[in-house]
Amino acid sequence: MRHAVILAGGWGERLWPLSTRERPKQLLSLVGDCALVRQTLERVRNLVSMESALVMTGATLREAISRELPEIPSERVVGEPVGRNTAPAIALAASLVVREDPDAVLFVLPADHVVREPKAFSDALTLAAEAAEVERALVTLGIEPTRPETEYGYILTGPASSLPGVHHVERFVEKPDAATAGAYVEDGHYLWNSGMFVWRADRFLKEVEHRIPEVWNALQRVEAEPRDQDFNDVLAAYYDACPSVSVDYGIMEAASDVLVVPASFGWDDVGAWSAMPRIWPVDEAGNAARGETIVLDSSGCVIDSESGIVAVLGVDDLVVVRTADATLVCPKSRARDVREIVRALRERTV
Repeated sequence: MRHAVILAGGWGERLWPLSTRERPKQLLSLVGDCALVRQTLERVRNLVSMESALVMTGATLREAISRELPEIPSERVVGEPVGRNTAPAIALAASLVVREDPDAVLFVLPADHVVREPKAFSDALTLAAEAAEVERALVTLGIEPTRPETEYGYILTGPASSLPGVHHVERFVEKPDAATAGAYVEDGHYLWNSGMFVWRADRFLKEVEHRIPEVWNALQRVEAEPRDQDFNDVLAAYYDACPSVSVDYGIMEAASDVLVVPASFGWDDVGAWSAMPRIWPVDEAGNAARGETIVLDSSGCVIDSESGIVAVLGVDDLVVVRTADATLVCPKSRARDVREIVRALRERTV
């Protein structure tokens, strides 16, 4: 049986002040009329049972996520007491699911991405699931690049596998500089690393046992079920024992039998305000604006108003965001640095 594991524990700090600890990126409707986590679940509705889906999120977000996704049983929204990156979260999810379904295949999906072509996305996931079942391999979705992006990791594809449309992974590549990213796109054998995975739960857990023994040993002490009264105490002990490690670094970059499904389905991780011109309507001057805004003699700006009117006049390449509590103004070229403001605010409250 195929199961969805939705990773909904991030904070989206680069999208401050709209994304906050109380209402992070995955709970925002940056595109469309519902939250990104809702859109993520809707994209797999025809592929998995809602009752078997599992959401991994922060403990402080459990109630908000449950309200957003009421069709998922509340005990299947797991609240992590502390963040330990993706590998411990996915390992715990795989361990919980495999108890119910020893042959489980997992769709591991971040909750905060944009996908504009859901049918193509569904087709890619289905092909990846077939590869995971037939080849018993770890499978990832690689996005065919449309520009020399420096904020994504890349995947170098190797030979074709026995399944049409699926390739072996030659290696994973860290975020490149601009010149290298251009060379990757020109080469034609590199894909963006989407951070979306498909694999048999038992196959993945074998990798955890082999490559991240600290996580595996901590898993052996998780005997409680999410519906048990002492599960929160068990969770705290598990996360306390786990190192902070990403699934890319801990598993995927080291594993030898990794496959990739090259795909194109209008994907964007919407990592910063500079991404908005790719997902919002853009005027003739290249401005992407949402809410009550007035834009005059300006170009290349991103403007978002959640509260009141925001007007810009005679400026270029700015980000201007207004919420009920805060206002952000920065050059669009510095959009990736907005998290520094969040850190500064956190220090002020310590």
